[in-house]
Amino acid sequence: MCDAVDTMSTTLGPGAASLAPTGELRRRLLDPDSLPARQARADRLLASEGAGHLVHDLPVRADGRVAAIESRPWRIDPIPLVLDAGTFQWLSLCVAERMEALEAVVADLYGDRALIAERIVPAEVLASTGRYRVDAVGSTPHRWLTTYAVDVVLDASGMWWHVRDLVDAPPGLGYALLDRSVMSRVLPDLTGRADVVSLARFPTRLLRALSATSDEDSPRTVVFSAGIDHPSYVDHSYLAVQLGVNLVEGADLVVRQRKVWLRTLDGLEPVDVLYRRVEDQRLDPLALAAEGSVGVPGLLLAQRAGGVALANAHGAGVLEDPTVRPFVRAAIDRLAPMTQTLPEFDGSADSFSTVPLAPGTIAPDVERAASVVRLFAVHDGERVHVLPGGTGRVLAPGDDPAEPTACVAKDVWVLGWSPPPVVAPPRLPQVDFGRSVPTRAADALYWTNRAAERAEAMARTMRVVSARIEQDPGLASMSGGAWCERMGAMIDRVMRHPAPDSISDASALADRLSDVGDGVAAEIGVLLTEATTVREFLSVTTGRVLSHLAELRSSLQRRVTVVDDLDAVLADFAALAGLWQESTVRGPAWRIGDTGRRLERCLVVLDLLDGALGTGADRPDRADVDRADFDRPEVVAPVLEALLAANDSLVAYRRRHRSEVDPELAVRLLVGDASNPRSLAASIERLAAHVDDGEGALGDDFLERARACLTWPVDRLVPELRALVDEAGTGMVGRWFSTPVDPIPMTFVGPGSMA
Repeated sequence: MCDAVDTMSTTLGPGAASLAPTGELRRRLLDPDSLPARQARADRLLASEGAGHLVHDLPVRADGRVAAIESRPWRIDPIPLVLDAGTFQWLSLCVAERMEALEAVVADLYGDRALIAERIVPAEVLASTGRYRVDAVGSTPHRWLTTYAVDVVLDASGMWWHVRDLVDAPPGLGYALLDRSVMSRVLPDLTGRADVVSLARFPTRLLRALSATSDEDSPRTVVFSAGIDHPSYVDHSYLAVQLGVNLVEGADLVVRQRKVWLRTLDGLEPVDVLYRRVEDQRLDPLALAAEGSVGVPGLLLAQRAGGVALANAHGAGVLEDPTVRPFVRAAIDRLAPMTQTLPEFDGSADSFSTVPLAPGTIAPDVERAASVVRLFAVHDGERVHVLPGGTGRVLAPGDDPAEPTACVAKDVWVLGWSPPPVVAPPRLPQVDFGRSVPTRAADALYWTNRAAERAEAMARTMRVVSARIEQDPGLASMSGGAWCERMGAMIDRVMRHPAPDSISDASALADRLSDVGDGVAAEIGVLLTEATTVREFLSVTTGRVLSHLAELRSSLQRRVTVVDDLDAVLADFAALAGLWQESTVRGPAWRIGDTGRRLERCLVVLDLLDGALGTGADRPDRADVDRADFDRPEVVAPVLEALLAANDSLVAYRRRHRSEVDPELAVRLLVGDASNPRSLAASIERLAAHVDDGEGALGDDFLERARACLTWPVDRLVPELRALVDEAGTGMVGRWFSTPVDPIPMTFVGPGSMA
C-alpha cells in the first residue's frame, strides 16, 4: 500500500488528475459526427432497460390506489468519465479504509459508546436527531456496513474532495450497472477493450457479501424496496434483476415467531437476508419514531432475535445526518485512523474540473460541466471490494456537489487496472425458487394482463370505427343513424361506462371516440404502473415495448391521436402478447397473469357482442329509430364487420366464409369456435388448462357452467357468462391476493367502557 501511495503522490499533483478521456480514446469518444446518434441510442436503451416508463406520470393502479410517481427523467451522456489505473487504485484504497473506519464508528455509537463518553460525538447531538435509532443500541450484527457509497469530486487543480458518505441504504449501484449496460451497447467496440475494466462480476460479489451477513448455509436473500413511489425504485428493480432475487415490498413480508416470512403463492417462506433499500426510520412502523407505513411490523424484533439479517444493519444511517457529519472525521481519527484520506468538501474549492458533454445534453449552449463521482464498495466478511467504476452525476452551474440538479448521468470507466486475485468462496447451493412467487408480484401480473387486454380492445374498437367512418361517411346517416347507434353502444360497452346520451350522428360519434383515447391512456397507465412493480419477471424487450407505450400514451392524453398512433398502440399490444407467450417462464406467476388476460378477453367479447347486437336490452336504444332500421341488411352487415374487426376476427371470418357476413356464422366464430384464439371458447379452454395446473381458483363448477353458457342464445349468454366471469375474477383476487383478516368485535361492558 505504501508503494502505491508513493506513486500516487506524483500522479495526483495539481493539474495532473482528470476525468476526461485523452489521446485516441478522446478522439473516438468525442467524434462530433457520431455523438447525436449515440445520445439517441443511449436514450432508447435506457428506456428499454425498464427505466423509460418510470419517468411518466402513472397516477393510478388497477385497484384504485394512487401511485405517487412524479416525472423524473434522466439521461446517460454517451461520453464517459475516465479514471486511469493509478487514480482508481488510490481512490479504492481511500474508499476501503473509510468503509472500515465508518464500521468502527457505527459499532461504537451503538455499542461501547466511547465516542460519546469522550464527547468526540456529543450526546446532545445524537439525542436531537431521529437518525440515531435508540432501538439499535446494544445490537451486534455480523456487520453494520455491508454496502457503502461515497461521493467524491475533482477540483480544477487536480485535488479530490470527499463530499459525503452514504451508509443507510446507499443508492446508485443499480444505476451504475444500468449505465454500463447501456454504454456497452452504445460503444461496444470501446467498452469491450481489454483495458476497460468490466463490472460483470460485481453483482456476484454483492450477493456473496449479503450472504455473509447470515449464519445460514444457503440464506434466502431478497431486495427490500419501498415500492414504485421511492425515488430510487429503478435502482432497486435493476439490482434485483442482476442479483437474480425477488424484489419485495413491505406488504410481501410478515413476521411470525420472530422470523421474517415471504408471502408466496405456496404460503409463507422464510427470508434470511434483507438487502434493504428502505431507510432506517421506515423499516418498522412499530419502532420508536418510525415514519410511514411501507415497512414490516415487527421486523426489528425479528432482527434483534437473530431471525433475519439486515444489510445494512438498522441504525447505520446516523452517519448521514447533517448534525452528526461534522464529528465523523474526529471519530475516525479516534477509533480507526486512516493512512489515505480525502479533504472534506466544504465549498472552499474555487472551481471543479470539467468534462465534455454531448451536444444538448443539458442545454444547447453547454458543452462542458463538472461531475461528482459516486463510488461503491461491499464487504464480504473478509475484505472490502470496490466497484471498478461508478456513476457520475453532472453538475449544473451553481450546484452543490451533494445535490446535482441536471439529471444527467455518466458511466465511469476504469482503464488498465487489474483487480487483485481473490480466492473465491465455495459456491452457494442452488435452490429452485420457481414456485416461490410473491403474491404481490402475481397480483401485479394479473392486473397487468387484464389492463393490456382491455386497453387493446378499446384501441382496436376506436381504430375500427374511425376507419369505417373515413372509408364510408354515408354509414353515419344510414337508416336514421342506426349504424352510429350500434357503434356508440360498442364503444360504451368496451369502455365499461355507458354514456348518459345515445349517439345519433357522426358528430356525436366523433366526440365519443375522443373519449376512448382518454380511456385507452388510462388503461395504459394502469398497465405501466403494474408492470413497473414486476420488472424482474419481464424481459428487456418487454421494457422497450412498455417505454414506447408510455410515449404513445402521452399523445392519447393530448388528444392528438391519428390512425398511425392507434396502429402503433395495437402493434405494441401484439408485441406484449407475443412476449408474454414466448419470453415469460410458464410458472405459477405466468399462469395467474394469463388467467387475468383470458378472463378479461371473455368480458371484452361479451361487451362487444352486447353493444353490436343490443343483447340484454330491448332495441332500439333511441325512440326516434324504428327497430326495423337495425335489421336492414345494409346496417347489419357493416355492424357485424365492425364487431368482427374489433375482436380481431374479420380476417379469420373471410378466410373461412366467402360470402357476406352472416349473423349466425359471425356469432359462432366469436362464441363457440375454439380454433379462433379471440373466441369465448378458446379463452375458456385456456382457463381450463390453468385450473388443471392449480392456479385457477375459479370455482369447482366454473368450467362446466361456462361451457354450458356457450350453447345458449346470445341474449341469454351475455348476462349469464358475464356474471360468471365476474364471479371468477372475484374468486381469483380473494384466493391469491387478499390477506385474510379476523376482526375482533368490540363490545360495551358498561357506561364509558369498552371491551
